[in-house]
Amino acid sequence: MAGLLSSTAMLSPAQAAELIQNGGFESQGVDAYDITGWQVAEQGVAGSVLAQSGTVTEFTASTTVGAYAGNYYGLLDNYGLASNVLYQSFSTAAVSQATLSFQMFINNQNASTDIDAAGLDYSVDATDHPNQHVRVDVLKAGADPFSVNSADVLQTLYLGGANGNLTANNYINYQFDLSSSLASGGSFVLRFATVANQNALQLGIDNVSLQSVSAVPEADTNALMLAGLGIIAAVIRRRYS
Repeated sequence: MAGLLSSTAMLSPAQAAELIQNGGFESQGVDAYDITGWQVAEQGVAGSVLAQSGTVTEFTASTTVGAYAGNYYGLLDNYGLASNVLYQSFSTAAVSQATLSFQMFINNQNASTDIDAAGLDYSVDATDHPNQHVRVDVLKAGADPFSVNSADVLQTLYLGGANGNLTANNYINYQFDLSSSLASGGSFVLRFATVANQNALQLGIDNVSLQSVSAVPEADTNALMLAGLGIIAAVIRRRYS
């Protein structure tokens, strides 16, 4: 009978699961370039990625609003002529629902936001091809962290520049439905990226959370499972009658 009860438990509603590690950047408790749960990719000579506390950035000494919650936040700090990526790989079974949320600010010390066809390549000619922007994407597993190819990018969540004045902007809350992108399950990458060939640019993120709900079995699958449980129960009754 215990086996029957455990099988019946399989039909209970699926629970939400958190797919992102250290989304609040608090794990280490110190400013750190090696961020628990996250990976970093840097190109160029004037940028850095770290988990940071306080309101003055370590690399460019720029002013920010600081952490949204707790003491630390993820920071991509470009002085110019650099591309930086903060990303995390994650895996999931098939899902019926997936919701990504985070808080983000963007400080752009350049007078304009420039999105060049070169994507995250900071090295294009800065006069003829200004390239100064931020992007947030879901990538296929194994994609180059700087890739903007459609074959690698499953869903683009943000593409643009400063969300306010040039410096010390407040956080904005973002929420995205990733259910379609993650529906079949698999391995993926969440990417936050900056590119700057004009002037300083800071991207700050905090409270990154990706909540998923496992796919609910189809009605036919449930019917088959119940039929199987009925056969098991009949066998048990016959054995002990």
